[in-house]
Amino acid sequence: MYLRISQDKKLENFETLVNHRTLLESFACKNGFTFETYEEVLSGGSSELGKRPQLQRLLNEIETFDAILVVELSRLSRNGLISETVLQYCKDYDKPIITPEKVYDLANNDHDVLTFRFGALIASQEHALIGKRSKNNKIQMARAGLYISGSPPFGYVRNPKTKKLEIKEEEAETIRYIFTLHSQGLGSFKIRDILNAEGYKSATGKYFNLSSIKRIIKNPVYKGWTVFHDRKKVKKNGKFIYETLEKIVCKETHPAIIEEEIWDEINKDRNERAIKSTFFREKPANKMGVTLLKDLLYCSLCGKKMTTQKSNNGNMYTLKKCEYLNEKGKKCGNAGIKLEYVEKHVILHLQTFKEEIMEAIKALDEKKFATNDKDCIHRLNRIENKIKEVKDEKKNLIDLAVAGIFTHKEVREKKQELEDLLLYLQREHKNLKDEINDKKAKTSDAQICGVLSKMSLSNIKDHSDLLNETLKLVIKKIYYSRKMPTDVSNKSTRNPERRNYPFQLVIEYY
Repeated sequence: MYLRISQDKKLENFETLVNHRTLLESFACKNGFTFETYEEVLSGGSSELGKRPQLQRLLNEIETFDAILVVELSRLSRNGLISETVLQYCKDYDKPIITPEKVYDLANNDHDVLTFRFGALIASQEHALIGKRSKNNKIQMARAGLYISGSPPFGYVRNPKTKKLEIKEEEAETIRYIFTLHSQGLGSFKIRDILNAEGYKSATGKYFNLSSIKRIIKNPVYKGWTVFHDRKKVKKNGKFIYETLEKIVCKETHPAIIEEEIWDEINKDRNERAIKSTFFREKPANKMGVTLLKDLLYCSLCGKKMTTQKSNNGNMYTLKKCEYLNEKGKKCGNAGIKLEYVEKHVILHLQTFKEEIMEAIKALDEKKFATNDKDCIHRLNRIENKIKEVKDEKKNLIDLAVAGIFTHKEVREKKQELEDLLLYLQREHKNLKDEINDKKAKTSDAQICGVLSKMSLSNIKDHSDLLNETLKLVIKKIYYSRKMPTDVSNKSTRNPERRNYPFQLVIEYY
């Protein structure tokens, strides 16, 4: 039994989920079905199966069931690619989809397959139209100066009648205090520490963190402006990002907490400070090169990732003191150190335990590659069968139009959908073949063994990026701890006791 309600639709709430569950449970009991429930709250238009964990789990376990039970087909997906994936699983494992109105025998009935695909096409188009209407509505509301961005910002409440922001005075005082401190030359770090020391609380009732201070200072809502970004979701370098198509700015739409001139002056000053900091302050290591332990070091006290910086002369990297806040609003306080000391410790550890590490990697890789090769070949066969099926379906479109089942417009839309799917499948087929060939040519355990055997302090500088990528194949996290007593941390950084205070590392392997 698969249940899904959309987080994008205001009319679909948990009561809807309960109603759907009750309907299907009653239907199942009436027909003598036993079932396991898979349910989730998310948009049905998502194009990635990885973002549908319950549906993905259902498909992985489909062989243990007799059928999939849903309220209607659109509950499974409003995206053509995922609908095709579900269809292929049902055909491969000979599992029907059951709704209270109809049973879809997708493995044995071509008419049911056609109905399923046509329903998926309609659901996909409906989802796209709903999204477009919703966005156009938000754009019009933004141009009218109405607040449409979810929860109101700290310092304001949203009037349910006018749909505009109104000042919440007890919070607005905190906002004014933040801008006053910034105008006195204080940065976000110092402002955060002052607010927490004086007992101020954020919108969630917790202590202020650095990012919240920065967001408040940069937010034009506090000078009475409503800003809406019309964005488009696109995929780049394997990740989805939002590109801004249009920035809609409406001035004087609600009472300002900070005068416009003061807000502009403070943000001009903030931008100038940021520009100066690129010349006069230490630079983050991720902007100045890759270190041996990049993205591997974590604070053992609070669990947050440690920050590395490079000195102005470029001769030294430093592991910065951890300043994340705990639940009591206190800084973590895990002391920093020269990065080369930590790198030396890690290399000595790897050299000492290299044989044991390589034996473990070899055993894991043999098992992994045997499984992966089998999975890749199975996926390759499925994709090849799917390509053939899509090509055959394209040939049948004309017959469907002649028979009057599809209109010419529907045929064009379906043809475009099939061409997009075919392009995707051909691309996946090529990538999968390249992956299989690459695994035959080179295995990661040989690569790691070669790099670890050459690893030493002398070649870190020239090969830190390669060594870092290799370590990430072996090491999951390195937990760092250097918690100094107060009397030691208060001493000068040149004091031998403080400078030589020991640190501890715990290396977590995959």
